[in-house]
Amino acid sequence: MWNGMTASVKVTKVAVLDRAIESANAYYDGCWKVKVKGGMKKYVYASWPCLTFLAANLIICLTAVEALCSVYSCSKWLGGL
Repeated sequence: MWNGMTASVKVTKVAVLDRAIESANAYYDGCWKVKVKGGMKKYVYASWPCLTFLAANLIICLTAVEALCSVYSCSKWLGGL
């Protein structure tokens, strides 16, 4: 929230403003919305290429099974489903 302002304030060496900015940043970083957003960036968006690769392969495999079952009788193999 105050990242750009923190850099400029630390150059002027104003201790009161530094403490105020640090406490505001600590409060902001402690909010659950910020923690969830950071977790999403770290775990979900970082693994996005792997997840899309797996999803694409799953769709291709399911399409192949559907095509094979439309040509051949798969009811004896998949009858329990």
